[in-house]
This record gives sequence, structure tokens and C-alpha cells, in this order.
Amino acid sequence: MKFTKTLIKGKLIKRYKRFFIDIKLDEEIVTAHCPNTGSMKGLLDEGNEVFISKNDDPKRKLKYTLEIIKVKKNLVGVN
Repeated sequence: MKFTKTLIKGKLIKRYKRFFIDIKLDEEIVTAHCPNTGSMKGLLDEGNEVFISKNDDPKRKLKYTLEIIKVKKNLVGVN
């Protein structure tokens, strides 16, 4: 996968309403858009390392998008 923007590393807190995922970035908690509406069973364990991208488009409701979840030693692209 190629990303045009630098990815930001964080820790998964929880996912809710299919499209929202809370992520802890250092001391800040942000809500990111989850583009995969499937169940993603086995990927959404609290504390999993995640990678998000930032988007500064003023028309977007959420500034961040979930891109990758790290499960054990595997990276899984969700977008």
C-alpha cells in the first residue's frame, strides 16, 4: 500500500456505530472514521496498535481515518 500522507500511530480504545473508532494518541483521544463497515472480528481488541491518517478538509466531520490495524505481528489494511 502507498499512502500520500504520513501515518500516525495510536492505540485502539473502541469502535462504535460502524463508522467511528476512538484512538489514543499519546495523551489525546481522537475519534476517527472507520471506512470498513464489516464486523472486523478479531481486529478490534482494545489496545491494538493502529495507524491513522489526518485530513484537513473543512467539509469532513472527522479529521482522521483509520488505515491499518496491527494484530499480533500482522498489519491489516482496513481502508
